[in-house]
This record gives sequence, C-alpha cells and structure tokens, in this order.
Amino acid sequence: MVLVFAESQKGQYKKAAFEAVTYGAKTAQVMGTDCVALTIGSAEGAGALGEYGATKVHQITDANLANFDSQTYAAAIATAAQQLGASVVVISHSANGKSLLGRLAVRLDAGSVAGVSGVPTNDGAFRVRKKVFSGKAIAEYEVKSAVKVLSLMGNSLAPEKMGSAVEVEALAVSAPASRLTVKEVKTVDGIVPLPEAELVVSAGRGMKGPENWAIVE
Repeated sequence: MVLVFAESQKGQYKKAAFEAVTYGAKTAQVMGTDCVALTIGSAEGAGALGEYGATKVHQITDANLANFDSQTYAAAIATAAQQLGASVVVISHSANGKSLLGRLAVRLDAGSVAGVSGVPTNDGAFRVRKKVFSGKAIAEYEVKSAVKVLSLMGNSLAPEKMGSAVEVEALAVSAPASRLTVKEVKTVDGIVPLPEAELVVSAGRGMKGPENWAIVE
C-alpha cells in the first residue's frame, strides 16, 4: 500500500497536497496496490483527496500535533504507516517535508529519495528518477529496502482527478509530546508560494530604478 501524507495549512490543502496524492495514486497503479491519504489535524474537504486517487483518507487528531514539529509528526506518520502496512510513503518536498524525510526513513528502516520528479517503475526493481545539477540532468535511483520514503518535488506532476470523494476515517495514533514551545506564528497570506508558482519572473540591476518596475509587472 502507498501512504501519502497530505499536508494542510490553516485547515486548507495546497496544490502540493493534490500533487502528492496524484503521485501516490499513480505509484500505487504501478505496484498493483491502493493509495491511502493521511491528514493530520482539522482540514476542510479532506474527503476530496479521494478525487485525486486516494481510496481512503485517514485523519489523525492529537493535541500534540497542533503545531508542526518534525519529531512528533514523523513519529505519528511512521506509526500510521506501520499500522496500515504501507510499503511506500510519499510526502511533499516542502520545507516541512524536507525535515520529515530523514526522520521517517530512520523510523521505518527505509530507503529514501528526496525531490523525486517521476513516477517509479517496478519491473522487478523499484526505481525512481529525480532532477540533478539544477535540472540539467536526471538521475535514476534503485531503492532496495522493503519500505520506501519519497518526497515529491513541486510542479513535477500536475494534480489529476481520477476518482471521487471518500469518507474520512479517524486513525488512533498517539503522538509524543513536543519538546518545542510555540509562542507565536507569523505567516504571509494572499500570495502564491514560490515552490508552487508555475511561472517566476525576476529582475535586477538592469531595471536601473523603481520607476521601471512596471515593465516587469
């Protein structure tokens, strides 16, 4: 089974979550198994993850997971993967995903590949591709461990609707208490995060002065 951690922010799913579920569904097709989505905390429309290929959606609610802490989240996701019998765990290659990848690999005794960009092949050997050298080349990795952990690079795979909404099932997982104390959280809303942007325009000294910035806009 392929388990996808669908990351949410402020109770909402971003494009990266739908990309990850689509990737997990396509990976499950290659492996001849099911794709199951995992969400942590309260998020609106979690059942809609089924539209992107998840056959089930499990939700973990625990007070210790109210704020993101890679140690507690990794413990919860790893426990869920073990309970559900996942052989592949997929996460987004976001800031949070980068901090989770290594911890999950250690907890699950798994091989891991960060920033994958292609659906795996499974013709007797599990192989996955990722871009290297700033996207100038593609490397292929063979993962031989029983459990694999993959993080999907943003914009590598367009979200694709291939199913229908499903019921959200509560999953009993106890997370350890965090060692961190969050006193304040500041976020910027109303803009597209750089990793999710399909087109990025930048300018520098060639613009000469702020009066010319309208050209770029």
